[in-house]
Amino acid sequence: MIKGMYTAAAGMMLQMARQDVVANNLANVNTAGFKRSSTVASAFPAMLMSRLGELDTSSEVPKPQKAEIIGYLGTGASLAGIITDYSMGNLKPTYIATDIALSAPDTFLVVETPQGIFYTRNGSLKITGEGLLTTNQGYPVLDEFGDYIYIEGEFAVDERGYVTDNGEEIARLQVVRFANPDQMEKLGGSLLTTDQEPELVENPEILPGYLEESNVIAVQEMVTLINVVRSYESLQKIVQAEDEATQTLLDEVGRV
Repeated sequence: MIKGMYTAAAGMMLQMARQDVVANNLANVNTAGFKRSSTVASAFPAMLMSRLGELDTSSEVPKPQKAEIIGYLGTGASLAGIITDYSMGNLKPTYIATDIALSAPDTFLVVETPQGIFYTRNGSLKITGEGLLTTNQGYPVLDEFGDYIYIEGEFAVDERGYVTDNGEEIARLQVVRFANPDQMEKLGGSLLTTDQEPELVENPEILPGYLEESNVIAVQEMVTLINVVRSYESLQKIVQAEDEATQTLLDEVGRV
């Protein structure tokens, strides 16, 4: 009975992790360039169960019967990992010069934060009072040489990432891709990091005046959340039933 309680408890912990991931997806449903995450579960090793202890009493001398295999007993599940879905979100026209979208789903802008160099697909850019081109979170966007981009007049960017200031070309956005984007780690919002060496994209296919919306489908995430809550409640009832059965067993043994 204790084994059943542990199995159900492991399932409850898995559902809690799934709930956290779904909640984060829903919180970023309106975050430009955000990529939804999903959980991957793995089963604990199953146990081979056999029926033992029965005797063959058909003869004068009782003989033990051969063990009969009943089957495998699952021992629970755990969180194996969290994967990111890098499929494209919808492209939304904004007609704002500082809004850009990356057409290729495996390319990223390079930004600098106090914690180091990170990557993002959020093309909602801003120009500070000092003329520095940043993300909407205030992180400087880097050019192809790793330098800051300063704008003094009218900002524009073309499909190849070249930035112009009052019609004069001043820099080119650094757009990169990675050999294994699945190994990138999400840091919150639309920022990602990785130890992989970035590859500069020669033709980044930028759409000025557009934003890539989050690829989170709110209705789908809500359905997943409802299933998670129902599974958690079912496992909780199993734990309660196991606890009551254990208490009954202790009471009966104590009475003997």
